[in-house]
Amino acid sequence: MLVPTDGSSFSFQNEEVAANIANKFNSRVTVLHVVPHAIRHLPMEFAQQVPDSIRKEMEGWFLQRGKQALEEAKRLFAGGNVQLDSMLVEFANPAETILKVAGEKKSDIIVIGNRGTGEIEEFTLGSVAEKVLRYAECTVLIVKRGTAISKILVAVDGSKHAQKALEYAVQLALKYNASVTLINVAQTVYPYLKADAAKSIGQLIVSEAAKHVKELKVDKRVEIGGPTKTILEVAKNENYDLIALGCRGLNPAERFLLGCVSDKVAGHAQCSVLIVK
Repeated sequence: MLVPTDGSSFSFQNEEVAANIANKFNSRVTVLHVVPHAIRHLPMEFAQQVPDSIRKEMEGWFLQRGKQALEEAKRLFAGGNVQLDSMLVEFANPAETILKVAGEKKSDIIVIGNRGTGEIEEFTLGSVAEKVLRYAECTVLIVKRGTAISKILVAVDGSKHAQKALEYAVQLALKYNASVTLINVAQTVYPYLKADAAKSIGQLIVSEAAKHVKELKVDKRVEIGGPTKTILEVAKNENYDLIALGCRGLNPAERFLLGCVSDKVAGHAQCSVLIVK
């Protein structure tokens, strides 16, 4: 597990969630702080007016802040069933560094907050999280809420990625004693496919997915509509703590199934989102 931290309150929230999950699964964790390279690449008109002494003082402050962020994060993981490592990378691109370290460490999941210091919108993804989600080769958990996980919504479309997302969700549900609901959103995008037929296909998909879950009872539902909007509305209106879905669906045209819906759901959901790859 790779857990990037920037010392912000949003970062603290994702560290709490990561520590909770890591303790339940006896995980090996790397906590990472990246001092942004932008600190050393100030705008030209500004850089010319800043004395070297002030610039070095600024760099020193950011380095100290990074060390402090790591120490605070490490305290959250202390005393648990976790093998903990920490890394401070100086003056680098945060998103690129997170992706590089995840590859080097062979991380199976990146747990990251939806936004960092200075980013304004409460639920939309920040630039770093968006890049990590898009280019990471491993599963990514975007944390938008606290540690409680009692209701999990799993989007299924018959693809292997959705099936893998369901497997992840079941393991979390067993550790957290959470309920799991499988949802398929059927679309009537072709004129010859009526709503009843689309819904029948959706029911077959959720029933087949449910057959693979032996450890607990899952709820099943099929909705008609646009996948992104429907998943977001169901999760919000019924207070789900986590949405789990695969990174790609069966249909590259994204007409029937999930496709790039995962990116849109991760970007706009008000609860945490697990994107399984």
